[in-house]
Amino acid sequence: MADVVYPSRTDEKLLRIEAPGGEPVVVNMVVPTVTEPGEPFVLKIALADEMGYPSVEYGGSVTVRGNFAVPDSVRVEFEKGRPAVAHLHGVTISEAGLYRFETTLGDRVFHSNPTKCTETPESRIYWGDPHVHTVLSDCMTANCRSLQFCYAAARWFAGLDFVCAADHVSGDRCTLGKWMEQRAACEVWNDPPAFVTLPGYEASLEGGAGGDNNVYFLGKLSMFVDEYKTGNAKTLAEKLRELNPELEFVVVPHHTTRTGKHGEFTSDIYPGPETMPVVEIHSKWGTSEYRGNPNPLKKIHPGPSYVVDLLNQGFPLGFIGGTDTHSTMPAGFGRDHLDKALPGMTAVKTGELTRENVFQAIASRNCYAASLERIYLDVDVAGSPMGRQLPWPDARKSREIRAAAAARSDITRIDLVRCGETIHTHTPHDWQAETTFTDETDLTPLVLSSPYLGEFITYYVRVTCSSGAQGWSSPVWLLLDR
Repeated sequence: MADVVYPSRTDEKLLRIEAPGGEPVVVNMVVPTVTEPGEPFVLKIALADEMGYPSVEYGGSVTVRGNFAVPDSVRVEFEKGRPAVAHLHGVTISEAGLYRFETTLGDRVFHSNPTKCTETPESRIYWGDPHVHTVLSDCMTANCRSLQFCYAAARWFAGLDFVCAADHVSGDRCTLGKWMEQRAACEVWNDPPAFVTLPGYEASLEGGAGGDNNVYFLGKLSMFVDEYKTGNAKTLAEKLRELNPELEFVVVPHHTTRTGKHGEFTSDIYPGPETMPVVEIHSKWGTSEYRGNPNPLKKIHPGPSYVVDLLNQGFPLGFIGGTDTHSTMPAGFGRDHLDKALPGMTAVKTGELTRENVFQAIASRNCYAASLERIYLDVDVAGSPMGRQLPWPDARKSREIRAAAAARSDITRIDLVRCGETIHTHTPHDWQAETTFTDETDLTPLVLSSPYLGEFITYYVRVTCSSGAQGWSSPVWLLLDR
């Protein structure tokens, strides 16, 4: 028997007062991406209006169904005047497989994200939005909401496993008082293994100096470090390390193709592979994967600042996604700088859900990015999982690439990308798919080189869904001179 749990009175008031939604048009159901047979888990359900806000106008019920689960049907009641959100505790699946739950609202059918139920999971997959702005950013403030709302909405309405309120600090937008408030709230809301808050902030740099970057960290940081109009991504990292020698941190660039804030990198401003392990490939601003992609930013820098450009320069960058929301709607929509733009999310592959594990998964590139949907994605290149560097001394030896994916909507394409070029496409038109491709190309004329990798070849996988959602595996690097 599953127990239906509703938000606390405080969480409910935050959702109802700060983002009261109208009649529901969407049912979002979230389940863990990886489960074990017989293991109890939480199914999260939320009803949203046409702008993506939690509905407070629904008085009725929805029935969650899954003939593979125990219980196989649960009716969830909602009261008009209260946010239509709930958690179902104690759901189980008895047999291994890939599954989606189903429900209806009116004459529309909605599915959950897929869950892979497996006997021996090597790791779990947790979802988060590492890029949320609140009123403390002093940026598009009229659209933003409170820091407390950010955490309540992330946990209850978006059903996320982790979130980062990465508020602006540059241009005198942050004071010591704001900083202390941010850090205190981050600790109060951190509740592993149910929900994790990741400490961080956004530091803005000039175009050509590294652009806009988020700093994520573990440990105590008594005051943020900023290099606005005075330094670059490298000096930002150097100053952080100098003033806080015990601090673990990473610096992550985003919307690298945005005009005026572009993230062109040279060795002079690159802080190094350990300090900058990943790049935000997608946010509500658009996708920065490659020039000509289907979801570009509105105003694009003409220079080589796409993620593919950075990879081909030899910067070993894994992929994350975030909303960069300025309506404080984690992994969601709302009235924003781009109202209907697809939200981004980050999937981390790790063990138990803790702040330390989330941070280390990002720092070690054991992560991938997605837009709109929580896409299950499992990729290996010549037996190496995503985010890894694999010695490959023989450029003529063939490589087998395997990709398995599942999504809430049908998958229309799975593209295998080598050094920025698509070399294989699979078009399943189903919600779950697998593809295997053997690349027999002689890599000798394709080899790239950099001081950070030596001679290398890069592979990654892109998934595209009928809803417009996409997923991007972190790359695998073949190192040909080792």
